[in-house]
Amino acid sequence: QGSLRSPVCHRLFGSSASTPGSPRTVASGSAHMKLLTHNLLKCNKKGVTNGFPLIIRAVTMKYEETPYEQSFVSAMVPKLEYDALLKALGEIRDCSNFEGIEKLGKFPTLPLALPPDHEKNEEFLKQLHTVLFDLNLIEGQLVCPESGRVFPVNDGIPNMLLNDDEV
Repeated sequence: QGSLRSPVCHRLFGSSASTPGSPRTVASGSAHMKLLTHNLLKCNKKGVTNGFPLIIRAVTMKYEETPYEQSFVSAMVPKLEYDALLKALGEIRDCSNFEGIEKLGKFPTLPLALPPDHEKNEEFLKQLHTVLFDLNLIEGQLVCPESGRVFPVNDGIPNMLLNDDEV
């Protein structure tokens, strides 16, 4: 079983994720929901057959640079739903409260299709890294595309819990 200190958890929720009882826990309010995390989430409400990708309604976003590791980013590409990532990037582009985005100079873009040489394309992998790991949803909502069910995101933590009548 992985702990919240694992490299994957660090990548999904940011550097502040730690095990319960340690000085900095996810519940401390300093976790960040990465776009990689969004790419893995779907609506599991009873009766929903098309609960992916969730629509992002961003209220607060934050750019926070993380260390780039080419091999890790390259290994993530086959696991991604690339079209969903492009959609998510478009949904957060117009967030009016995007802390730190000025550090980038310009909003990151990705090609409409994966480059054929994406495993070795350093420029693409760096942009993909920025999109997956450095753009964080802090406050907002994730919305099921089929049912309209709203899942709140507060302090960077998505609440995907369903009510008893939705399971």
